[in-house]
Amino acid sequence: MKILTRAILALFFRLLGLCLGAFSLIFLVIEFLDKIRRFSKSNVDMATIAFYFLNKLPEIISQVIPFGVLLATILTLGILARNNELTAMRSSGISLHFISRPLLAAALLLSVLTFVSNELILPVTVQNIRDIEESKLKKNEYGAVFRQQNIWFRDGSLVMRAQLFDPGTKTLKGVTLWEKNGYLPQKRIEADEGTLTQGGWQFRRAFVWNFHDGAQADVSPAPTLVIPLRLTLEDLKKVADYTSNMGYFELRRYARKLKKAGYDVTRYLADMHARAALPFSACVMVLLGMPFAVRSGRSVSAALGIGQSLAIGFAYFVVNALLISLGHNGVLPPLVAAWSANIIFAMIGIWLMLTLEQ
Repeated sequence: MKILTRAILALFFRLLGLCLGAFSLIFLVIEFLDKIRRFSKSNVDMATIAFYFLNKLPEIISQVIPFGVLLATILTLGILARNNELTAMRSSGISLHFISRPLLAAALLLSVLTFVSNELILPVTVQNIRDIEESKLKKNEYGAVFRQQNIWFRDGSLVMRAQLFDPGTKTLKGVTLWEKNGYLPQKRIEADEGTLTQGGWQFRRAFVWNFHDGAQADVSPAPTLVIPLRLTLEDLKKVADYTSNMGYFELRRYARKLKKAGYDVTRYLADMHARAALPFSACVMVLLGMPFAVRSGRSVSAALGIGQSLAIGFAYFVVNALLISLGHNGVLPPLVAAWSANIIFAMIGIWLMLTLEQ
């Protein structure tokens, strides 16, 4: 049995490597074609371009692993069926449950590695990509950046910090502004929220601290305050997806910080649980891929396998995106929204495998 398990895993990992290589290459080519014009206009050297795409690779691999596992599962069983090895195993009393165990173990290992990579490697590579885009491509065109779990923007002598930006209401929350004269502060403004108007950014429920020679002189409330910051919604939309590249633990810390400040963190909790759930979709893909491959039998080809993989993967990610959006809006609890797609499709795969055993 150990020889059989090793043979199945050797074939699976060989096909998985080919699948991941092919999918990653396709994504890299698309990304290269999308960025090459911007790189050429900015006169970026080849070393920087190579470093950019090298840092892009972990993100791409993390995204294509579920598709790779699904296609590798279908092709592995298809090759075994074409060589009559699958028929020989089943006629010898070896069940699909036994055949699935090494594939599920491999998928579980890949899921854990993906989660660890998303926590340790991906934040570093994403930051490297952002540094290249801000310094080489954008030429500091957009002043709004996300650092230390806050949004920062500088406009001349004004420096603004905001705890979050709500894209739905187009509102900045937890805003602090400093006006400086050289290195000395002249004014500090703290406001609950701010929205963009024709005259500038209107901040509500604000307090203004005035300073003279660096020492605080007085403080006064301001129900509304308009400041002509050159901060646009387009700037903020480019920063609004800052949480999309946060890992599970970083997002948990950010959600706790916002919750402590009194903000609604339902959206961030749904994203946080999705960070934990999505890597384990690889295990779900094995459960889905096995019955489809066995039903197709010896007729499984690379083209058919790719078609089945795309159809199954597309269905999974559409349902998963829909459920997470319900979690964002509070229709479903964040934990339920994040894990429901895995549970639903895993149950479908198990049911299909049980019908095959019968």
